[in-house]
Amino acid sequence: MEGDLKALSDSNLLFKYVDDTNLLVPEITDVDINGEFNNVLKWAANNRMIVNVRKTKEVVFHRPSARYSLLSVVTGIEQVVSAKLLGVTFSHNLKFDEHVENILTICNQINVVICLSV
Repeated sequence: MEGDLKALSDSNLLFKYVDDTNLLVPEITDVDINGEFNNVLKWAANNRMIVNVRKTKEVVFHRPSARYSLLSVVTGIEQVVSAKLLGVTFSHNLKFDEHVENILTICNQINVVICLSV
């Protein structure tokens, strides 16, 4: 493969796990989210890989008290209010209510046996 995939800017973070890639770009940076996303697309093409844009989602994180929302920043990518990453649901408002609800739903669907040794 042609080099390893890296973020273009030191301000931006790129996390890889198996076949998933996650990109974090702050509001103020020298390379914006579109530039970083195009870098990922170029890297994939150079390595004969395809980015499934239908599965690619964008979450804009903001303080819970924010009274505004941003229009989609990455052209052609669906903006969602939450996304699951390695079993943890991250919400746009940085609250974990949805994650806790998901875990409680799973726990209610299975029998949990706890053995205590005294």
